[in-house]
Amino acid sequence: MCRESNLQYDCIFHDVLIAPYAQQPVHFGYADVTQNGQKNITFKNSTLRRLPESLLHSFQMVQLLDLNDLQIDAIEERALSNGAHLQELYLGFNNIRQLPSSSFLHMQSLRVLVLDRNNLRSLPEGIFRRTPNLFVLSVANNQLERIEDETFRQNRALEHLKLSGNKLSHLDLSLIPSLFYGNVSTNQLTTLAIPSAVVELDASYNRINQVTGPLNDKLAILRLQHNNLTDMAWLPNYPGLVGVDLSYNELEKIAHHHFSGMRRLERLYVSNNRLVTLGLESVPIQTLQVLDLAHNHLLHVEYNQRQFSVLKHLYLDHNSIVTLKISGDSELETLTLSHNDWDCKNLRAMLQNVSHRLEIGDSDTNCKPDYQLEQNLCCKETDFPYLDRLIQYIHLTSSAEKVQRAERQCSQTDAITSVRGLFNYLAMVGNGVQLNPKLQAEINELQSEIQQLTNTKAQHEQLLQSLQTEIDDNLRRYRVIKDPMIPHSQNLHKVIAHLKSRQAFKLQESKDRRSEADRKRQEVEALVQENLTLKNQLTLKTDKQKQIKQETTDKRRQVMMLEKKKNRNSDTRHITK
Repeated sequence: MCRESNLQYDCIFHDVLIAPYAQQPVHFGYADVTQNGQKNITFKNSTLRRLPESLLHSFQMVQLLDLNDLQIDAIEERALSNGAHLQELYLGFNNIRQLPSSSFLHMQSLRVLVLDRNNLRSLPEGIFRRTPNLFVLSVANNQLERIEDETFRQNRALEHLKLSGNKLSHLDLSLIPSLFYGNVSTNQLTTLAIPSAVVELDASYNRINQVTGPLNDKLAILRLQHNNLTDMAWLPNYPGLVGVDLSYNELEKIAHHHFSGMRRLERLYVSNNRLVTLGLESVPIQTLQVLDLAHNHLLHVEYNQRQFSVLKHLYLDHNSIVTLKISGDSELETLTLSHNDWDCKNLRAMLQNVSHRLEIGDSDTNCKPDYQLEQNLCCKETDFPYLDRLIQYIHLTSSAEKVQRAERQCSQTDAITSVRGLFNYLAMVGNGVQLNPKLQAEINELQSEIQQLTNTKAQHEQLLQSLQTEIDDNLRRYRVIKDPMIPHSQNLHKVIAHLKSRQAFKLQESKDRRSEADRKRQEVEALVQENLTLKNQLTLKTDKQKQIKQETTDKRRQVMMLEKKKNRNSDTRHITK
């Protein structure tokens, strides 16, 4: 029976335990189902190892059913068949391994479905074909490997889809034209098909090397960090972008035609790639405010002065940049320059021009030989900066080759050629070459250990990515502003600080309410005491009044007796007259 209710749920079941293979029937609510009119149901301190059919058979008017964190292993075949009025269903944080194909056949009103943190490996074919009003679907952190193309064919109202933290290798998002927000991060996708109307899409932490999809001028936020992208030819298809994160990919160059037609782009993150060319000099992106180019291989960026002038935040640390020009009317507020190959003369001139009005966000600590610290940045004095760097590179390469020849070591090219020749030889002789059995056993053992370590590393990376995704979810959930330039752990600290602040506020609010309640209670007790005193006074006055009435009655009786006595005595009557 429902033992409790609150503002959110009008039916809360307490301490329910349903074993996975229990044969005895389970009954909910009144036998007369017309008396079970509750619409918002949840469980507290309960364990439902299987979801029984009788729950929705008894509560057929339910609109919100919260079954989160109940250790559910299995769902009976017809457990949800009476959910015609159900609009929100939460089945997250359970142990569900598979869903019956008929799970949602009778849920034409279903709008929100959450299946996060289960063990689902697949979704049955056509499982959502009878849920035309499905608006929000979240199946994050499961074990899904594929989403077939027909899965969401009938879901034309689906706008919010979250499939992060799975093992998806196939998913065609372009088949969901109604999608507004999508999150497929932390999977194994190699191709991303962007829908025609999506506004925010997170496909980070995958293996994406190809992006496809029709023209979409509504897409504003695109997260593709930690993938395998090698080019940006697909980017002009999304002229409405406001923020795009392409960090931790394999990009080698950026050109102005990649951003042709963009009139809203404000944030571009391309750190930790292999950039050697930056070509934004001819047509600068006038709306761009943040440009992150850190941890690349950039050498010559002076031609991009016009683009740098319109930015507010520019990150150039950990490159090979020698000289830089920033105009005097630049709007820059933040600039990072450490771990580059600066020319001292150029660096001094540039910093003198801009350092008084912007923040240099980093510094060098240890410099290479022949380099010196100039305003906390390492630089080298030379008359011909780029020529000097080229000569130095040639000298180092020649020195390395001389040492290799002296030690009779082959070059990289020779090593590759030798290995290829060995492979070709082994392919020709086939089984004619037999390795030492002991050596072969050691090789097999090492390969097995390498495979185990690789699997362990992959699991740890998967866990780390899941945790990072969860941190991002909590940032959005608690509306904490994410700083993309700091590690996830620091963003998590911001969430914790926010929660502590909220907790302190709630505690103070509770303390104030308790103080108010104590004051009210004291007032009530004082009033009760005063009321008791007044009652006692009233009782005393009532008793006094009764006494006076009794005395008055006695006096009247005495007067009447005296009157009678007087009337009987004629002399007395004569005198009184």
